[in-house]
Amino acid sequence: MDAISLARLAEVHPELSRRVQSLASQLDFPLRVTAGIRTVAQQDTLYAQGRTAPGPVVTNAKGTESNHVLGLAVDVVPMDLADEHPDWNSSDAQWQRIVALAPTCGLRDGISFRDEPHLELAEVPEVPTVQAQLTYTDIGVQAVWEGIPGLVVTDPELGM
Repeated sequence: MDAISLARLAEVHPELSRRVQSLASQLDFPLRVTAGIRTVAQQDTLYAQGRTAPGPVVTNAKGTESNHVLGLAVDVVPMDLADEHPDWNSSDAQWQRIVALAPTCGLRDGISFRDEPHLELAEVPEVPTVQAQLTYTDIGVQAVWEGIPGLVVTDPELGM
């Protein structure tokens, strides 16, 4: 994976990072992480797009309703080997390969809620629970991560 993707993965839940890297290692084309963790303000700005701000609607989640804000989701895109540009055509075979492999890596894709470049940990709800949202607001993202039942973090440097 390229430096841009690795920098974005360094900010999300370590297990999400590990799984996205595992997925990328199984592909025969480069995978770019286009978005990782977001602030509430960034998510709210995206939510406003197509509603109260110019542009097409790109998300149905505002603020802490997004797993991006909790560091539990990323957006990805296959990179075209010929011209090194993102391939945004979700009907291409590369996209289908990502979608097919995602579950084998413990990732859920965003197809069910029409967010095709989106991948998130399979163990977390598609919409964060009210408890997770409150924990994030009151204590922070690390506390949300520690409160996910059954999710084993495999990064010993984090002491988890």
